[in-house]
Amino acid sequence: MRYSRRHLVDVFLTKLKFNLKSEASKTYLGYIWWILEPALFVAMLYLVFGTFRAQGGPGFVVFLVCGKIPFLWFSKSVNNSTMSIVAGRGLVNQVQITKAFFPLLVVAQDLVKQLFVFMLMFVVLIAFGQEVLLTWLYVPLIAFTQLLMIVACALFAAAITPFIPDFRYIVTTVMTLLMFTSGVFFDYRTVILEKHQALFLTNPMANLLENYRRVLIRGDAPDFWALFAIAATSLVVAWLMLKVYRRFDTAYARLVTG
Repeated sequence: MRYSRRHLVDVFLTKLKFNLKSEASKTYLGYIWWILEPALFVAMLYLVFGTFRAQGGPGFVVFLVCGKIPFLWFSKSVNNSTMSIVAGRGLVNQVQITKAFFPLLVVAQDLVKQLFVFMLMFVVLIAFGQEVLLTWLYVPLIAFTQLLMIVACALFAAAITPFIPDFRYIVTTVMTLLMFTSGVFFDYRTVILEKHQALFLTNPMANLLENYRRVLIRGDAPDFWALFAIAATSLVVAWLMLKVYRRFDTAYARLVTG
């Protein structure tokens, strides 16, 4: 059975609601865990990098939160998407549906959870003495740009994994490398040589983290050209990946149901 576009949207929203409730029901804390998990992660990193390495202080907490929370969103969404088509084999057996449905569903689930996490981020910033700035209004623009990049990367990761199952381990390794090379824990302006800083910012994740910190900490406007470049590239990649999904639609069905 093939779904119309309207029915596909209805199924997507129903699955999104069901999956969020199902995920929350798996823990005693339920929906609170969506916020508690990243909060504990940031607290652990602050303990290691801020206290044990004597780099602490309110300023470091604010700096760390502005880097780690956006990065966690990216890494978790892409990692979670890798096995999304395989995990959706039950629905694949029942209806003829574009396989892009599954990674996009994962991205939507994580987006809903991230909205709560961003609220936590603002609370932490204020609690540690960060002044509320007018430039915070730019955060949705940066977050939307990041969402486009997440969609592109999630579609790519999910497209490869059914053909090469071990690809999910490569994605996990790449995410770990990105965490330590995207400026999550350091200010590139004081660590990277000036002549290499432009090259460092060609890493789109590093560029997004820099833009978050510009608007949240320093009160500067974001780099609009950089955001445009990331958004445009992400849209092109996503468009190409949707063509790949259409080209290999039957192959995916055989791989996950065979």
